Amino acid sequence: MNKYKPSNKLIIANQTFSVDAPIVTWLDPPFWNAKSPYCIPTETERNPPCPPGSGGHFPYDGPKILQRYSVRPLLRRYGDNPPLEAVKAVIKQFVVHHDGCHSSDMCFNVLHNERGLSCHFLIDNDGTIFQTLDLALAGWHAAEWNMGSIGVELCNYGDAKARPDFYSGGKHGPVRNTKPIQINGHKILAFEYNPEQYRSFAKLALALQKHLPNIPLDFPQSSPGVQSWDTLPRQASFDFAGYISHYHLTNQKWDPGPFDFKVELGKLRGRFCLPIYAKEPKDPAVPPPVPEQAEDLKIATDELHKANELMADGGFFPVGPWGEARLWHGGIHLTGKKDGGVYAPFPGRLVAARMGASSPVGSTNFVLLRHEMSLGQSKVQFYSLYMHLADELAAAKPVEWLGKSELWKKNGKQGEVVLLDDPIEAGAIIGHIGTAGPPDLARSQVHVEFFSNSELFAGVSGSPWEVIDGTSGGRFCDSPRINDLIDSNKDGKLSRAELKEFYESGGGQQARNFVTFHVSEWTAEPSWSEALRVPADFKDMPPADIDALVADQITPGLWWDQRVAQHARLARDGVVYHYNPITFVAWFNLQLLEAAALAPKDDVKAMDTKGVPPGITDDFGDKDGSSARSSTDVADDPCNKSLTINELVLGYDAPECTPP
Repeated sequence: MNKYKPSNKLIIANQTFSVDAPIVTWLDPPFWNAKSPYCIPTETERNPPCPPGSGGHFPYDGPKILQRYSVRPLLRRYGDNPPLEAVKAVIKQFVVHHDGCHSSDMCFNVLHNERGLSCHFLIDNDGTIFQTLDLALAGWHAAEWNMGSIGVELCNYGDAKARPDFYSGGKHGPVRNTKPIQINGHKILAFEYNPEQYRSFAKLALALQKHLPNIPLDFPQSSPGVQSWDTLPRQASFDFAGYISHYHLTNQKWDPGPFDFKVELGKLRGRFCLPIYAKEPKDPAVPPPVPEQAEDLKIATDELHKANELMADGGFFPVGPWGEARLWHGGIHLTGKKDGGVYAPFPGRLVAARMGASSPVGSTNFVLLRHEMSLGQSKVQFYSLYMHLADELAAAKPVEWLGKSELWKKNGKQGEVVLLDDPIEAGAIIGHIGTAGPPDLARSQVHVEFFSNSELFAGVSGSPWEVIDGTSGGRFCDSPRINDLIDSNKDGKLSRAELKEFYESGGGQQARNFVTFHVSEWTAEPSWSEALRVPADFKDMPPADIDALVADQITPGLWWDQRVAQHARLARDGVVYHYNPITFVAWFNLQLLEAAALAPKDDVKAMDTKGVPPGITDDFGDKDGSSARSSTDVADDPCNKSLTINELVLGYDAPECTPP
């Protein structure tokens, strides 16, 4: 066991957070402070031979520099003390390395004393995590990618062909298994990581997920859900947000070798699932599974379509909120047992919620999730909304997130929209089915809605999605592509009878792949009262009755305002792309199933492996630090100084400008 005692603290922007991870910071023995300009004694070298006359500063096998880190370019206006919110905004990657050393003590000595480099975290053989640098600062570990990343060095000698007996004597830690792998076409026999290292990595990842929201539990993919084991195209490597290997950034590296992101992050992301049970579950604590066969997936999602089209009597997609009119409806109503579980189909972040609210048409409680994932080589960012939920404030056993969310504890008020930022794993129960609908349609149901700020699958091969621009009609659908399917008497209006007949007869299948681009029903602008006065759909209703309808049935449910939009990164005008949520879940998971079936089998044999090829190295072999340090680490960009904190948080890059 490592003799150093973890303090279980994480330091970001000079703020200290208690976490469930065995972290030793630079404030704890052995005081490995990567920000120090001096060489630091280690057990590996108690008297590191820094050059005479350097004042103990210069690394003895590296360039003559006084520091081993830099301030991130976008944060340089703040010096060494940027605000936490700005730090959260700019860190989007977690680069994973292996160190090629026999201990983290040796790794720190090589980085700090020999080469003048740094990495935010080191994970030793026994799982002890060392944090050597504030995450606000850029460590020198991944060259041009340093400015937006943090990094970790996992202790592992690496090449099992070069030193097959490296771990056999116990001098360098417990015996390790070996694993044949293929990286960039090179077949290499690598030492595996210890179980303690995997456990500590998982705990660190969960802590980072909570405190650095722009690093999703995502990984580079060669096809949907299949890990890429090759270097990414250069721009793709800069654009990627999530967990990434050093070899994904440059083909001159092969670290972290056998680390399987799909497996390790999959344990943390949760199991993708369906949003509700179509039938009574045997165990409601177990999320509704996504079937592993395409045919079974279709059967399961068809049952959910029935829970809307045959049983809800309204709440159809993409029109007919309560089973009448041409009003846009961005989601669907799914009927289910009252207080039945509502589950997160994908991992994401809980960004807003309301509890303890009701109206003449039932519950207006909701939960809003933001999701950021990869689907193959496509970046997919979308939102899922769950409206008409039961009141968790009145529940005997409220959902777990309610008790864990610090922001809810601080700001939560009955009946008010609360801005949140909490990680949610796939399969988590996020709420329970409430009661909603006007008196003649009231029943146990939940509104489920998927939408995005941009079109998600344009250019994706075999995409079934058909985009329909509905912005010209405001709150009403004026698209002949949709209305002509339903308007059987061709009077230009959609009646309850027409909508009911269309969906009950199976016509809804024709609209399931539509992607409708229009203003959300959850915004106050454009004015609902004015919008309902204009079209023929409500011409027989007196203005006073329209105002009463809006006040009673619409206004209590609204939540999309400028405050929520800015926090959740939503379109300010409320105009977004809407997807049938069940079709979305089915199609997304089908891509994963098909890609897994077609993926090359992991059939690299130990007998087929060779030593690490010349010109390919891990971090220990990179003696000049060319894959760790970059000129961008110290170069300044005066244009960055014009960005505000709010712009950083919203993800703006530095605008074009003429430097002074």
